Amino acid sequence: MDYADENKVYSDKTENKAKGFSFYQKIFFLYFLNLVDWFCTEALIASGKFFEANPIMQPVIENFWLTFMLKGLLPLALVAGCCVIYKLLGVEEGFLSRLLLNIGICAYALVNLWHIFNFVLLFFFF
Repeated sequence: MDYADENKVYSDKTENKAKGFSFYQKIFFLYFLNLVDWFCTEALIASGKFFEANPIMQPVIENFWLTFMLKGLLPLALVAGCCVIYKLLGVEEGFLSRLLLNIGICAYALVNLWHIFNFVLLFFFF
């Protein structure tokens, strides 16, 4: 590899970093937001002043191990599977995957902001 090829490889790597967060960073951040949502929900429900608003999770939230599997292990397995498939296929991050990850991150960020608002209500007004 000559000097021009080395510069090309280096510039490709720096261009990718300049674009923003990688697929892997985004998908693990989404998983992190999922865990924060779970912990905040558990804390708010334990206060006795809040309830689970998600109708799918309402019957599950009482059983720790089932909740752990649905909110902890299943999403982790999906994230790991997506990362493995993404790595094995060696494809570029596409528009649709970038869009779906960004929508998921925004949605979970809004849910977590709602939790923060509820914590403020809990500690200052109840």
